[in-house]
Amino acid sequence: MRDKPFQGLTDAEAAQRLRRDGPNVLPSVSRKGLVRIAWGALTQPMFVLLLAAAALYAALGDLGEAGMLAVSVLLVGGLSVYQEQRTERVLETLKDLSSPRCTVVRQGRPVRIASRELVRGDCLLVNEGDRLSADARVVEAVGLQVDESLLTGESMPLGKHPGAGAGAGEDRADALLAGSLVVRGDGVAEVTGTGAHTALGAIHRSIAQLAPRASRLQAELQQLVRRVAWLAAFTCLAAAAVFALREGSWTQGLLVGLTLAMSLIPEEFAVVWSVMLALGAWRLAKSNVLTRQPQAIEALGTITVLCVDKTGTLTRNRMALAALHDGAGECGLHEAGEPAAQRFHRLLQAAVRASNADGVEPMDRAVRAAAEAAGLRPDPAWTPGVRRGIREGSPYVVHWWHASGVPGQAVAVKGAAEAVLGLCGADAALAQRLREAADRWSAAGLRVLAVAEGHAPAAGDDAALPEGLRLAPLGLLGFMDPLRDEVPGAVQACRRAGVRVVMITGDAALTARSIARQAGLVDGGAAHVMTGAALAGMDDDALRACVREVQVFARVDPAQKLRIVRALQQSGEVVAMTGDGVNDAPALKAADIGVAMGQRGTDVAREAASLVLTDDNFASLVDAVRAGRRIFTNLRKALGYLFAVHVPIVGVALIPVVLGGPVLLLPLHVVLLELLIDPACSLVFEAEPAPDDSMDVPPRRKEDTLFSLASAARALALGGLAFAGVALVQWACRERGASPELLRLASLGSIVLGNLLLLLWFRGAGFGRTHANAVFHALLVGVCVVWVLLTGVPGIGAWFGLATLPPHWALWVALPGCWAAWRLFVHSRGR
Repeated sequence: MRDKPFQGLTDAEAAQRLRRDGPNVLPSVSRKGLVRIAWGALTQPMFVLLLAAAALYAALGDLGEAGMLAVSVLLVGGLSVYQEQRTERVLETLKDLSSPRCTVVRQGRPVRIASRELVRGDCLLVNEGDRLSADARVVEAVGLQVDESLLTGESMPLGKHPGAGAGAGEDRADALLAGSLVVRGDGVAEVTGTGAHTALGAIHRSIAQLAPRASRLQAELQQLVRRVAWLAAFTCLAAAAVFALREGSWTQGLLVGLTLAMSLIPEEFAVVWSVMLALGAWRLAKSNVLTRQPQAIEALGTITVLCVDKTGTLTRNRMALAALHDGAGECGLHEAGEPAAQRFHRLLQAAVRASNADGVEPMDRAVRAAAEAAGLRPDPAWTPGVRRGIREGSPYVVHWWHASGVPGQAVAVKGAAEAVLGLCGADAALAQRLREAADRWSAAGLRVLAVAEGHAPAAGDDAALPEGLRLAPLGLLGFMDPLRDEVPGAVQACRRAGVRVVMITGDAALTARSIARQAGLVDGGAAHVMTGAALAGMDDDALRACVREVQVFARVDPAQKLRIVRALQQSGEVVAMTGDGVNDAPALKAADIGVAMGQRGTDVAREAASLVLTDDNFASLVDAVRAGRRIFTNLRKALGYLFAVHVPIVGVALIPVVLGGPVLLLPLHVVLLELLIDPACSLVFEAEPAPDDSMDVPPRRKEDTLFSLASAARALALGGLAFAGVALVQWACRERGASPELLRLASLGSIVLGNLLLLLWFRGAGFGRTHANAVFHALLVGVCVVWVLLTGVPGIGAWFGLATLPPHWALWVALPGCWAAWRLFVHSRGR
């Protein structure tokens, strides 16, 4: 170990190397560029149908109509490219936000940065659970073992230590490779390669090209699109044949068939899926929740149980040393910096030696801060030796030291009070006083650790305590981690929403019970707390019966977390679970939604999870549940609107087929309607806020479909009602002997009005009061402006085969446009 601390690079050196070598990211092979997006738009069914219609008009000699359709091709293609690019930008931003983080030393101080900012020469602090994102050379190590199976296929962890001259390249024992996992120990390393210049870069392309599996919701949408597409194809062919045989013109029949196909093609389904989920994930990211899997958004509204950790999730994770006890008396430290009494210096000194000198663990930091405030300084005669972290079944840390001129080695131990006191050989009275103090502090909400010391000729294997060594207890440390202010309200919101909150913590039972009462997890009466020891003695049937009632699980290990999650699922619950450690990964994977901690969580936990809380805050998880319910509800609204809105369009396209007369709906008209439908079904519904009662209703059932047959029937009925209004307008116009141009104008105007009414209906599930939606008001302004241009400006309507109306008709249309513009102005002023 070094006497002098590492200095690392300066900020200026790191910035210069970042500019020179580029960010520490692998080349993206999945990101869509502009050319790829444009090609995707060109091959869309709507685009192909527009090109076919333009070619047909050109063959008929109507070059003006063909030119207008060519312009409409650019409009539809441009809208598709814009929406796809916006989705890509959102996804790339989310990818940057979810980039793994690491700790480096810059200018002598540890700094937490995104892994993409790593540069060659950085001094990297390596800890258990880290997924390495750069190649590096070990400079210091304490029991460091690394799993390189992602790169080599070798499942056995490899020991890493500095100054390993044997081997070369990737075989050196001091080489850390990007993509490998730190399974044990910690250390310091110097970064030697970043980005594509790492061992992981060679295999990145084959891994990156693996396609992710579709979610249940996505598969359901695809099946829906296939069914509607087959129905559309059959209807178009039949309608084209009937019209051609009746009118004696196959070209006109083909034109009717193309128009009908354009009005039936369900291309908006893909738009509404990609745009709403991408922007929904972006909204979640703004609420400190990163979505790593689309399935998470789908499942958020079905959660019935939230399993959460205590430290950092329900509490602030800002530990401060609040009390000391040496077995004879105690001392309260009511604020940081208050000097401890002289009699507790030995206890504090041992606590410092049992802590990680460079660690960011909250209690280690609190111990160091209290020792500095008490005037304690490191003794140069003491040299640190091997260190052993917390292990399963051993909830304490062991740190060996050597004192100059003293034979053998001293050991400092710090950890769970009952475990550490069980290692001690103190007299029964002293042990009893310490246990009573620990219980009393725990009941008051303090996190209690015991400190002990001992002496042995040498450390045991893997820095373990030698068999038979009895330690001397020095006392207790009481830490205070206050409850987050927003937690009680968030817990109550979960209760109203029918979501049960269960605390699963490694803390003592009394501490867990105290925090549970403060958070509102239990009502007034006694909190039912189950410990890991009691859980270990239960079979699976008993555990399934138990988890229905227990709100707090204390002193549980990661393997028991997995048992709890599975027991809840077997009881019919849909479970979301938080975790932060390497050993939490199986439980995170097993949960319906795994939630990793973004600040204190390991990279492995984040990889196993479907959501990441960037602020480790329980209230953010509750916001995610609310947002998930909003997104799913709005997806249902959008699909209902899509089903309903096509009914009047298809009906008008079929009128000349059934009743004869002029073609009422031309391909250009369908283009105009698509420019209204696409923003409506994606942007308007995506911006729709959650209903006021979204967190006052129970979760939806997991097996509920996105769009049931009953929902489709209701949507088609509403669309049929809108078509009845359009048909009534057509009948009135025909009774008055209207011209074909006026009939087309009447059909287009009544369809647009019907669309807007359907949009209002599905936004509010009726014509009751709806929430303000700036996107809807902007859309209404745009529709009114386009309609005034079509009907009021001479010549423009004629391009579309429409009649021109007297100027006073345009004034009536301007009224709703002015109202919507005023609402937009009020909304912008209120932001």
